[in-house]
Amino acid sequence: MRNIFYIVLLLGFVSCSKPESPEFKYLENVQVELESLSTAKLHADAVLYNPNKNAVTIKGADIDIYMENKAIGKLDMDYNIKVEGNSDFKVPLDVAIQLKDLNLNSIGAAFGLFGNVGPELYYMGKIKVKAYGVTFSVKVDYKQKINIKM
Repeated sequence: MRNIFYIVLLLGFVSCSKPESPEFKYLENVQVELESLSTAKLHADAVLYNPNKNAVTIKGADIDIYMENKAIGKLDMDYNIKVEGNSDFKVPLDVAIQLKDLNLNSIGAAFGLFGNVGPELYYMGKIKVKAYGVTFSVKVDYKQKINIKM
């Protein structure tokens, strides 16, 4: 009887597929909205893909944000978002930034922010995902030009 239990348990482990880490694809909806003369809201949606058959849970994000090679913000957020299997999903990445952290050295640089060509943002960090009781860190490494809305 004991041997049958071990055989069934072994078959259970063999038949289960190993969970896979979700894949970071890109950022979309990257925007800076000026809220006042001193603060702005930086928004982006991280798009990822869940290659597992079952749902996974987004647990958090720890991402540093740079503009023109200068740190302007840090996103350290906890989530509890369930995501269906074999599907793309979005994780909102919202952070408040101080305009003084943008380090605009001249009026010309400031006006450049409002033109068609904005500065480049660089997101670097990880999104924490839990699947089948295993926690994965999905690397985020992405650069994109931004638009600033008044």
